[in-house]
Amino acid sequence: MLVGTLGTLALGIAARLWMRLIAPDPDFTWSGTIFIVAGFTIFGLAQSVAALARRRRWRRWPLRFARSGGFVGMLPLFMAAGGLMMPAVVGGGLAAWRTDWHPAVRVVPALLAISDVVLVSRGIADDFGLSARTIAGIAAMVLVYGVIVWATRATLAPAVGGSAGGEPGVGPANR
Repeated sequence: MLVGTLGTLALGIAARLWMRLIAPDPDFTWSGTIFIVAGFTIFGLAQSVAALARRRRWRRWPLRFARSGGFVGMLPLFMAAGGLMMPAVVGGGLAAWRTDWHPAVRVVPALLAISDVVLVSRGIADDFGLSARTIAGIAAMVLVYGVIVWATRATLAPAVGGSAGGEPGVGPANR
């Protein structure tokens, strides 16, 4: 849990730097920075609890509670301007991790995620034209939000493994 929480704290710092990079008129405030970094840290803690619950094969209801907490822990990422990235995170996470869904169904959230990234990229390009700043801003967005989507696995992937939930092949006997 500590690694996940500290990792997303670092990711929050990277996200804040990205936001400063893509802002046409960067306005740095400590309160805004603390809010952003705290939101990422909450996200990381919630995803870590969900991952721990899966790894330790918690029973069905506690696992559902942990996974629900993981989803609620995503919400701070989508406050204020972060709301623009909600379709990319939720759509990308569902497309990547809902392996129990038919591939044709998973295309829908994937398209939602891709269109969101394209629209935000277009906004960055509108502000800075075709420049190194635009390319760096889009690359940083894909990297930061790619890591976020990757981190949602424990929350968004299907719970499998019978009454205990969790993942197949992961448990005390297989460590």
